[in-house]
Amino acid sequence: MDSALLDSLNDLDPDYPVPRVYDFLAAPENRTLLEYVYRDPFGCHVFPGDITAYSQDAFFRDMEHDIKQAAQIHLWASIPTCRYRCHFCQFPTIIINPQSAPSRAVFQRIVDQNIQEATLWLQNVPALADAEVGEFNVFGGTPSLLPEAELRRLIAFYRQHFNFSAATLRFEGEPATLTKVYLQLLKTLGFSKISFGVQSFNNQLIEACGRKHSVETCEQTIANARDVGFDWISVDLIYGLPGQSVDDVKLDMEKCRELALSHVVCTKLHLAEFMKQRTGVSGQRQSLWQKKGATRVFPGLGKQYQMRELIEHYFADDYIEHPTMYFHRRTQPAEKWKGLITDLDKQYPEVAIGLGGSSKCTQSEAINITDYKCYSQALEEGRLPVESQRGFSPLQREVNAFKMALSTLRPVSDREFRQRFDGRSFFNNPVIQRALTRLTQKALITVTGDNVTLTPNGVTLVEAIINTQFNMEVGHETD
Repeated sequence: MDSALLDSLNDLDPDYPVPRVYDFLAAPENRTLLEYVYRDPFGCHVFPGDITAYSQDAFFRDMEHDIKQAAQIHLWASIPTCRYRCHFCQFPTIIINPQSAPSRAVFQRIVDQNIQEATLWLQNVPALADAEVGEFNVFGGTPSLLPEAELRRLIAFYRQHFNFSAATLRFEGEPATLTKVYLQLLKTLGFSKISFGVQSFNNQLIEACGRKHSVETCEQTIANARDVGFDWISVDLIYGLPGQSVDDVKLDMEKCRELALSHVVCTKLHLAEFMKQRTGVSGQRQSLWQKKGATRVFPGLGKQYQMRELIEHYFADDYIEHPTMYFHRRTQPAEKWKGLITDLDKQYPEVAIGLGGSSKCTQSEAINITDYKCYSQALEEGRLPVESQRGFSPLQREVNAFKMALSTLRPVSDREFRQRFDGRSFFNNPVIQRALTRLTQKALITVTGDNVTLTPNGVTLVEAIINTQFNMEVGHETD
């Protein structure tokens, strides 16, 4: 195992500098962090509950309480239909030919079910009806497959039954289906933010991902969105793809600067099994790239961190990373929905409606069913399609709040923390305090007065820090 770890770390492109974190990860005392990044688990927005025997009624009571206290909430609707499955996808999806005659009935049913689930939420958590929605996101799947009539019906329902008085509306689509006509429809319906996956500005890599669009399609979608009047356009890029070189990522960054994109998400490819995690949308099955038998060459850790440093270098002057992986131009605001759920002065409730959605508040969280037949059966029986729920102990609430704040890459303020937790300091939380001691010794954070700040290595390794250094077992030490 040790040789495999070091071999991966030593997989470097000689034309680029050795990454800053190389010496740190190569040190024997940092083996736990090296093992974590080598195993490729996902991701720093996973903050699971520690009370597994938790009732659904208790979860609803927690949500009702927290929603009443919150200034805003994040609300999103998941539309799971796709016209194909990407090779890295593990999410619950319904593959459909949008041009086929039966597809109309499928889309109608998906919208019916989303509305039915939202109605059940309103019945079980009445405070939702009045809660001020900070941002409403339509995610997928590929929501841009929805026919106009169904999209209009979905949005009309949410506007009628939720408080959109201060809400911004964000829509996630797929380049080949976000036509100019569809973008005009979204603008008419009140959407001001557009997001879609590019993955790479290299047609060979796009094809290798199983995607059915081209670089040219992506560029045309961006141009069309601007013509229609969108000035907030976010694209998703992935680094660490099989066959991807450091040069490929350099070209991606140059293209981002050429296009002057307002927001860019740069995610490391993750192939850990999402179904074992409690992610934003829970995983259902292995991706094609996880299945055995096929030979693929993935860049090693050394090249992955060379790629990450290139991204930081190209974005340093014009962009700010907040939270980790999410870059926004200095002249435009950060991702609102991410701030609502991670910034220490917010961390408001999140309600996710749809197949595999994840909802949470400060006291508990719940994951929706990911199997579509079981999801449909639950709705037919008149019950919310929640698969499991967990609670947070008082100690875990503080730990999760601190970890979420750390993921924003901003200094974590004990003054703000004390305001959140009735005067309690994170320096007095035994789990956080042990972690701070270790992280300071490893030079991954600095502590100045009331503020904890990630160092450059800490920023790069924040996912690993969050998921290895805050063990809840009293007396347990993690190197």
